[in-house]
Amino acid sequence: MPQCPICKSEAEEIDLGLFDGAGFRCKRHGEFRVAGSVFKESRARTRQQWENALVLAERRAALGTRSSLLMLCPPRRRPLL
Repeated sequence: MPQCPICKSEAEEIDLGLFDGAGFRCKRHGEFRVAGSVFKESRARTRQQWENALVLAERRAALGTRSSLLMLCPPRRRPLL
């Protein structure tokens, strides 16, 4: 059974083959989609980063500007002192 990339619980894969990425239906996080480029870097992400990306995607979807597609930004680098 596929796992939710956010919480690692069981999830159903949805939207197979419809775009470059994967869709999930998770009991905790609901339905969402993850861009293929995000999966390539997913090991470098914390659960908090995944949660934040989901919140931003849901806000964009509510505004009608984008679907609930997760796209994670590169981690911020701390300025050198």
